Amino acid sequence: MAKSVKYILFNSKLTTVVSVSMVLVLLGITTIVLLMSKNLTDHVRENFIFKLTLKEGITQKTIDAVGDTLRAKPYIKEVNYVSKELAVQKFAEELGEDPMESLDVNPLPNTYEVSLKAAQLAADSLKNIEDELIQIKGITEVDYPHNLVETFSRNVRAVSAVFLFMAGVLLVISFALINNTIRLLIYSDRFLIQTMKQVGATRNFIRKPYMKQGLIIGLIASGIAIVIILLMLFCMGDLTSDISLFIDLQDTTLYLATFGVILVSGILITELSTYLAVNKYLRQSLNTMYLI
Repeated sequence: MAKSVKYILFNSKLTTVVSVSMVLVLLGITTIVLLMSKNLTDHVRENFIFKLTLKEGITQKTIDAVGDTLRAKPYIKEVNYVSKELAVQKFAEELGEDPMESLDVNPLPNTYEVSLKAAQLAADSLKNIEDELIQIKGITEVDYPHNLVETFSRNVRAVSAVFLFMAGVLLVISFALINNTIRLLIYSDRFLIQTMKQVGATRNFIRKPYMKQGLIIGLIASGIAIVIILLMLFCMGDLTSDISLFIDLQDTTLYLATFGVILVSGILITELSTYLAVNKYLRQSLNTMYLI
């Protein structure tokens, strides 16, 4: 009989650990998807080219000084100088014929092509950046796809809001699922809790072993979920090499963020669920136990 009771308890705890692990895996996958969408968004943002037209007739020394000034800006990711000779060469390649055959003077200006860091490509900061760049001595015009950048930023905000809402809903669902699982585990000890309460045990004394049990379940479930996520990421890198645009498997931030969410969620949710479940039976009288 004792072996049967131990088996049932072990089986219920094992089921709880597995159930919590699966929910945490889902949270981990959601975190990875959010990181992938951020990486893709940043990649697109950093590929917007800003063309800075240089004043006609300035010396090479001034051109180099402009380049040094641009590279010193904290919000600029990459700076490329395009001379008027290189510009006309590119134009000829695109056009299929050399325009200089019919022109005496190269009409194209010297320019710098720069890309900004993704964090700076917000609609409210672009105007300030544009005003700052035009103040640099030697630059006469700052040109970039205004409408495209603004439309992209607006769409990103909308999509981000949807993703965050879905992540919030998933977190609430995860809490509900884990909470129900923990409550079922505590349910089997409801009469034991009442017995301890009847003999004068304090609430903290009764609650302590269950909180410890919840912590252990949270840690084990988080560990299992982390191993599963690691295997998934390993398979992703093994199956295809064309995912660098979406996710960098060498980036430690990916692992720290994903595993951090899993571990913190696993511990907090199981501990909170355990606390609420034990308190539920602590508040009830012995007579009402038979009605549950």
